[in-house]
Amino acid sequence: MAIRSALLALVAGFCWVSAVGAQEDGAAKYQDADGEEIFGPDYQPQSAPEKGLPLYIGRPNAGIYVPDGLLLLPQDSFRAMSDTWSLPREDLQRQLPNDVPLLRDVRKGIQTWQMPRLTPNRRAPIQSTDATAEMKVHYVYVGQGAGAIIELPCGVAAVDLGGEFGGGSGSVDGGALFVSYLKEFMAQHPVYGNKLDVVYLSHAHADHINGSTELRESGIRVEKVVDNGQTTADGSVGKQTEFRNWATEGDLKRRYSAVELARQVTATGATNAAIDPFSCATVTAFWGGANERLSIPTYSNPNNHSVVLRFDFGQASFLFMGDLEADAAKDMIDQFDENIEVFDADVLQLAHHGAENGISDELLNVISPRIAILSMGDKASTGSKSAWKHGHPRLDSLSILQDDPVTVGDMRSTTQTFWGSPGAKKPPKEFAVSRAIYGTGWEGTITVTATQSGQYKVSANEGH
Repeated sequence: MAIRSALLALVAGFCWVSAVGAQEDGAAKYQDADGEEIFGPDYQPQSAPEKGLPLYIGRPNAGIYVPDGLLLLPQDSFRAMSDTWSLPREDLQRQLPNDVPLLRDVRKGIQTWQMPRLTPNRRAPIQSTDATAEMKVHYVYVGQGAGAIIELPCGVAAVDLGGEFGGGSGSVDGGALFVSYLKEFMAQHPVYGNKLDVVYLSHAHADHINGSTELRESGIRVEKVVDNGQTTADGSVGKQTEFRNWATEGDLKRRYSAVELARQVTATGATNAAIDPFSCATVTAFWGGANERLSIPTYSNPNNHSVVLRFDFGQASFLFMGDLEADAAKDMIDQFDENIEVFDADVLQLAHHGAENGISDELLNVISPRIAILSMGDKASTGSKSAWKHGHPRLDSLSILQDDPVTVGDMRSTTQTFWGSPGAKKPPKEFAVSRAIYGTGWEGTITVTATQSGQYKVSANEGH
């Protein structure tokens, strides 16, 4: 085992580029060829020692409909060798219920006699209860990064905290931009009591968590935290760990949930009172920390440990992909092969800021979005962590969204000309956008308003 580990480290080492600067100067200990922080020999995430609330079976408003009687069972109830495993319980041998789909690798580990034929109930989505009720998602302009505010009639959440960093010509402080927008939002909406019901951190990269320091100093309270469970004392994972402990005030058992692939069993997504604290919407989490895959080169990048989130509000649906790259997204879809419809959503925040590895025709076909959102930087910034440096959004990605064989479903009212990148550090080129594709680096903060009847309105040009 020691020899195998040494060989893995030696082989993987060829992919690492050590940062020139010290960590206290803001440089990651290990970076890939694109300058993204990655894991290395002495920067390896551990699973959170306290994982918080148990993961329960998700029931998003898509895919196989899970019976009410199974929703109170933790996902571990369906794991082989568990004391509480499976329904119905028989005298001589126990079988899994035949109306719940399992992740592919879980299914492979179960004996044939324990696996009845799946008889899914793919009933029509749940109808809205109040056609006039609205939710809003604010995709905040944070430069090259991501941060969104989920505004619901029954509460408010944040998905990632921005944003661009690293300095350079035209660069912005994305974390400060996000928290500034959030503070103004809270001032305009006193009904929320200056409190976020939950903060979701998709993964530990600086451009998604840089606002955590400003948020801690903002006076805004955080009730619950959801992240991918990865834990260390160093790097961006260390920053994620610190924020988790601060926000929950150490009460991880009741105010925290680690979304880790190893904790998931059913191909329904996962939920609990931290993932979904809302009475007027349904929130489901997928994927997350996959430390058991760290020996696979793809998973040396924190992007591929992203928590994927789905919000259902009556007939409206939103999907946040974090920075999950195409290879890991394919792995996720393969695991959910019995129930890939759970990813069918109307509004998609594209993974990885429109990078060439953030979307594919296959993934777009599975999600079939009506509207696509790109959270990316302005072309005016040419800093070390800018959209220009990374070549985001790629022209190839924009073409996938807009050109046959699969496209974003809705159209803009008029075709508008924006820009895309042919590659890293290359001058952007004009791109005519006719489909409902919106970018924060093009138009500033974007707000999508949705009714429970599944109607959408997109507003842009807000504050950029």
